[in-house]
Formats: sequence, structure tokens, C-alpha cells
Amino acid sequence: MRKRTFSSKLFLLLGTAAILGFSACTDNDYDFNEIDSTIGIGGDGLEIPSMSTEIIPLKDVLELEENGSVIEDELTGDYVFRQDGADVAPVHPFIDKITVAEQTSTSNDVELVFSTPSGSRRRSRATRAGGESLVADGWLQAFTYEGKQPEEVVDLSDAEVSSSVNLQINFSDVRSVVSQFDQIVIALPAFMTLSDVNCGGHAYTMSGSELTFKNVSTSSNLTITANVTSLDFKEKDTTYGSLKLSGGKIMMDGKVYIKAVATSINAGAGSTTGKKISSTMTMSSFVVNAATGKFNPEIALNDLGSVTVSGIPDFLLGGNVVVDLYNPQIKLTMTSDMSVPGMLDGVIKSFKDGQLLATVNVNDIPIDANKTSTVCICRRAEGVTGFDHVIVNESLSKLIETIPDNITFSANATADSKNDYRFELGRNYTVQPVYKVDAPIAFGENANIEYRDTLDGWNDDIEDFELAEGSYINLDASIKSCVPAYMSITAVPVDADGNAISSDELSVEVEGTVEASKDGVTETVSPVNIKISQNKRGAMKKLDGIVFVVSGKANGASGAVTGITLNAQKHSLKVDEIKIKLVGKLIGNFN
Repeated sequence: MRKRTFSSKLFLLLGTAAILGFSACTDNDYDFNEIDSTIGIGGDGLEIPSMSTEIIPLKDVLELEENGSVIEDELTGDYVFRQDGADVAPVHPFIDKITVAEQTSTSNDVELVFSTPSGSRRRSRATRAGGESLVADGWLQAFTYEGKQPEEVVDLSDAEVSSSVNLQINFSDVRSVVSQFDQIVIALPAFMTLSDVNCGGHAYTMSGSELTFKNVSTSSNLTITANVTSLDFKEKDTTYGSLKLSGGKIMMDGKVYIKAVATSINAGAGSTTGKKISSTMTMSSFVVNAATGKFNPEIALNDLGSVTVSGIPDFLLGGNVVVDLYNPQIKLTMTSDMSVPGMLDGVIKSFKDGQLLATVNVNDIPIDANKTSTVCICRRAEGVTGFDHVIVNESLSKLIETIPDNITFSANATADSKNDYRFELGRNYTVQPVYKVDAPIAFGENANIEYRDTLDGWNDDIEDFELAEGSYINLDASIKSCVPAYMSITAVPVDADGNAISSDELSVEVEGTVEASKDGVTETVSPVNIKISQNKRGAMKKLDGIVFVVSGKANGASGAVTGITLNAQKHSLKVDEIKIKLVGKLIGNFN
């Protein structure tokens, strides 16, 4: 069943009461749709006494398309332009693991020398002076390693690595003169962190990458195994080696030092000259599994898809319509399991019939690390709550000032490469956006909507009637409005074929504008006058109906009314004190 809108009811009153009513007996009672009244005779014509309509909610005025992009919110009753964005496939930022491999390795035997308590040294001889110790002090192993620095790795502070080292210290050449070293210190580069150290049962203490042993027998070799778990690129102590990024490479050089001290020499050992401690070492490549530093992984969110706009109601279409909405919003949910945050710059475009309508750039949309975050891109921040981020873009409404066929959202996403974060290499991270357009139908200052409808099918009822020369039908009414918009009505009479009837033949004049409710609650009262005049004899017989246009605007004589969302139930109209009067004669031809 067709819904009677506000204008339909107004003109239905006029058409039914004035034309059909005046053709009947004056003593009868009449039921005019929701009006109960009796025709009386005035001093200068026939007049229907004052009457009123029921309250007409906005739901009965603005008709929506089923499954359209403009809906009535189920919870609030607000009218909202709401459309989900297209499904966006997740992207997977990835940086491959880095392998830092051996380039060179060199062994060096460290000779025993005599050292005095003051620190002076001399090469060993057959005799030992009082207070002197035998000392082996120098580097055993030297090495260089190198790996390719991925372009996504901007800088490194610390790398979590997998590597192992096996160092065997050989005492075979010195055990004839030294049975035991009072202390042995083995030092590796300070940028290395060791774990799971095993020294074949020898007790040790460890400080950083330095191991200290006490009372080490030379009867067997000293074997040290350990895992290297991290590399510190910011280590300032370069005594035993350095680690750096240079020329797109990870470059490492290092040495293994020994300082062995013996205060006792074997009796009858003879000369100590040329006695040396030797060593062998194997150290695997360093595989970087994770790192802390600055990273720029590719976040390939280039296209966030498009929104197809469909089922737009008539009142948002038409050449005079300007959909200047007070606070349209794009609600974006961004999920990322990366520990590196990012930023997304977007370009939103609207199209109609393949033609570009508007372009809006939205920059600096945060991609938070390790969370699902919510972002609201809106025209105004006022009243926008419950989001992790609110981004204001005053141009957002331009996208739908003319309702488009579709809206596209292209993007360029980048990671924060200026600050240090931890990143797992070899892992496929996931970043996925989901968005929707949510625009409450609340007017901005330039808004103008139009509702068009046709009330027709009258011709069979009125073809036997016409107005006498100089006669007209006049309707006066007071319209009570709780709608936050200024409304004006224009009307054009049409014939049975739907063609407009020239104003030279028949005219419908509407005077008066319905004042806007400033808050959508306080009622306004506005006088309206409608006049139908036959300007050419016989023109009334052609009338089949009226095409009317209701224009709703934010701006009016009393100032702009903006920011109040139209509501299907709360905003309403009521027509009071309706007076319909025939001035002149209504002629019926029943032959």
C-alpha cells in the first residue's frame, strides 16, 4: 500500500475536500482520510470548517529504498548513509632472516713470558728472577664475518642471533714447564652475548663476554663451548672487535684474547723460551632471528577497495540536491600484529557515471603496533567518542555532496622507520584494515534535499467539473514542525499522461515556508497558503493529479540549523487549522 507523505496528505485534502466535497449535498457528513468535518456555506463561497491532520512522523514523509545505502538506524531511528567498504585482503610485511657468515679466520700462538710485579716483561730464559710470573698475554684467534643488510633494515641496535662457538686451548707445548695456571682469562668481543657456556667441568666466572678460570691444570686442554645469542651494534668497547652497518653490509671483526698467569714453574723444567699456548676455534654463521632497530618493511596496502552506493532515496537525488552533511564519517578498524607501528596516507575519490566528483586526501592514519585499533575520519571531532584515533578532515562531505555511484580508497602505508622497535625476521606479520562509511543525515550549512512525489488518478472523479471564470480553490493551514530543516513546497498540475499542464490553463500556487525547529524538539508554527486557479475554460477537466516538490534546507530566514540528525520518529509535522474555501463557482456537467 502506498505511503501518504506530508505533501500527499495536504493535496489529498485539497483535491478530495474541495473538488469532490463541493460537488455533493451540503447537508451530508464527510470522511476525508483522517478528517471528520461538515460542509458549510460561507458568505462568499463554500467553505469547509477548520480541521487538522494527525501528527505525521518523518518516516511517513521520507521514503527509503529497501536494502539501500540510506537506512533508518534500528536502535535510534536516525537516518544514516551507511555502507560497508569492500573486503580488503590482509597484507603480510616480511623481512627475511639475515645470515652473517665467516669471511676470514686466523690463529695465533701466544708465547709465555716472564712478568714482574711492576708489569715489566722479558722473554723467558732458563732462570726465573724472584717475584716473577710466567704470563701468556695476546690474541689466539682473529676473524671477520659479513652479511647483507636488507633494504628494509634501516639501522640496528641489537640482534637476536643463533650461533655457536667452540674454542679449544692447547697446553701441550707449555705443560712441561707449567703444571697449573693460577688464572686464565679468555675474552671475546664485547658486542657478543654468550649463553649455555660449557667448560668441561672447569669452574669459571663470567662478566659480559669475558670468562675467568682459577687453578687450571695443563694436563689436559681447555675446551669452551657456548652459544652466541645476541649482538650489540651500539657497544662502545672495541678492545676485542667491532660490529657495524656499512655500505649495505653487516660487518664484524673480532679477536679472542687470552691472559694466562702461572706463579709456579715445574722443577727442572729448563728453559721456557718459545713455549706457547695454541688454539683452534670454530664459530658458525650468525643467523639473525629478530632485532631491535629501525625498520621499513613493505606494507602493501595500496588499494582499500571501493564502496558501491545503491538504493539511494529520491530525496537525496536530483539536480538541486546538495548533500552537505554535518559530520560524515569513515570508520576504520586496523589490525596489526607487528611491533612496528606505521602510518597510512589515503586518497578517497567519489565517482558518478564514470566521472570524478571529488577527491579528498586523508593523511597520517595511524597503524598501531600489536593491536586492533579504531580510527574515525570525520568532518568534525565534536561528539565523536570511543575511537583510538580521531582524524578531522573538513572536506570529507564533498565526497557525497552529489551522491556518487561508488567511492574508492587508495592508500600508501609505511612503517615508522625513525624509531627503534623489535622485529622478528622471517615472520609473516599481518596487517588488515576494515572500513565503512557512516554518515548521519544531519545538515551542513549548504544542505538542500528534495522530495518529489505525484498524487494522481483524479481525472475519473473530476472530469465532469470545472471552475467558473474567476473562481479558485483556496487552502490555508498552519503547519507545526519539529523537523530541523526549512521546508518549501512547489507544485505542478499534470494530465492523465503525466504531462505538466501549462500555468496559462491551470495554476497551483503555494505561499509560505515551514520554519525549521532549532533543536528538533521545539515546535515551530508556519502559515501556508495553496491556491488552485483555472485560467482557461475547461482546463480543470484535464487535471489528473499534482507533482509536488518539497525542498528541505539548512539555511533560512532565521539562520542555519545544522548538526541535528533527521529522525524517523522524533521529527514530525502536523497540519492544523486547515480551511478550504471555494471562491466563485464549481460547475458540474452530468449530461
